[in-house]
Amino acid sequence: MKILLVFPRIEHGQTTVKDKGTWNAYIFGNPIITLPHIAAITPSEHEVKLVNENYETLDFNEECDIVGITCYTMTAPRVYEIADEFRKRGKTVILGGYHPTARPDEAKQHADSVVKGMAEANWPKLIKDFEKGKLKPFYEKDNNFDIADVPPIRRDLIVKNPLLGAVQWTRGCGNSCEFCAISSFCDRGVMRRPIKNVLEEIKQMPNKLFIFHDPHLTSSPRYARELFKEMIKQKVNKSWLANGTTNVLLKADDEFLNLARKAGCLEWFIGFESVSQEALDGIKKTHNKVKNFRKLIKRLHKNNMAVQGGIIFGFDEDTPEIFDLTIEKMHEWDIDVAEVNILTPYPGTPLFDRLEKDGRILTYDWSKYNQIDVVFKPKNMTEKELWQGTRKVAKEFYKISNIFVRSIKTFGYTKKLTGFFPAGGNLSYRRYYKRDFCF
Repeated sequence: MKILLVFPRIEHGQTTVKDKGTWNAYIFGNPIITLPHIAAITPSEHEVKLVNENYETLDFNEECDIVGITCYTMTAPRVYEIADEFRKRGKTVILGGYHPTARPDEAKQHADSVVKGMAEANWPKLIKDFEKGKLKPFYEKDNNFDIADVPPIRRDLIVKNPLLGAVQWTRGCGNSCEFCAISSFCDRGVMRRPIKNVLEEIKQMPNKLFIFHDPHLTSSPRYARELFKEMIKQKVNKSWLANGTTNVLLKADDEFLNLARKAGCLEWFIGFESVSQEALDGIKKTHNKVKNFRKLIKRLHKNNMAVQGGIIFGFDEDTPEIFDLTIEKMHEWDIDVAEVNILTPYPGTPLFDRLEKDGRILTYDWSKYNQIDVVFKPKNMTEKELWQGTRKVAKEFYKISNIFVRSIKTFGYTKKLTGFFPAGGNLSYRRYYKRDFCF
């Protein structure tokens, strides 16, 4: 049997389908692991092909028996177009991912079957059911699998391999931030693959620079320490980026940070989210303490690691004064790179449920759920003030003069040739925000 797996085009973000064929797509292209993973858990007797629309052209005349499409909320309209076109041509279409899990009945209107949650247990079942002519309309969440049995992703099927590779060690998150969809999608707590399996996959990866696609690598400092030690012992000799949390990285002893650096850590992505403690407490990200942010960044810089900070605007506690205050703090903290987003209430999150109940959802046009458009009614400002204020922060932070100064500092902190990645990330983000915020 022939199976086609499709990753839909991305219209908003640091790299999009508009960057196809450019240096930005190659250097800062986001490596996908979902579909190569699905291919890996597909029984070996079946033939699998991957198509990433951000790098390749999708052929609707592709010879296949099943079409599997992964779906985020902002890609849902494009996913439904693809699904409908393939179904017109008599193909069996399967949808899965965050959005179909949150809105299964909606997704089912465009698919023969919808897989909810993680796919390890359900995907092989689905294939067998299809062969028997007994495909189910929905495959409910099934977490009854051992993550130790999860094989390495099928990197041989990735046609366009960007500079940045990817691997996943853990899934799930022990935190319960109101706006995050991870906990609702992976509701089994934190799952962790054996370190030896992850290391073997990292060593086989052709990329010398990669990202850990984990919610955060610091979910267990003890296990993270073991991972770092093994990477050093086995001389992995690659640079990597990972998500980390403020509380763990601040409390970690010097040995932990030294091990991370020696293991190859180039940059930590940290979701600071806001310079307002009231806002952080309001969205249940209470482990973040604004008073500690500058100290943490300074400490990571001292240990030769760069910091990319995530900032979100639109929390109920935010007023129009939040934007100037944020600009001031971002410069004061010496963040190397910043991702500046408008709060987006994704379906399936407590935030979406609360805002929908309060009648504050402004649109169900999922293409606008892209962290740039305002899709809900803010509490203490207008939609225009939220959009313009976020634009102002992005425009100020990514001035060419500011980028130049930060890039020099970043190379000084990292003391690595791969320091070009966080430094160059400034230019990539500038392109993104110039395009979407129109400045």
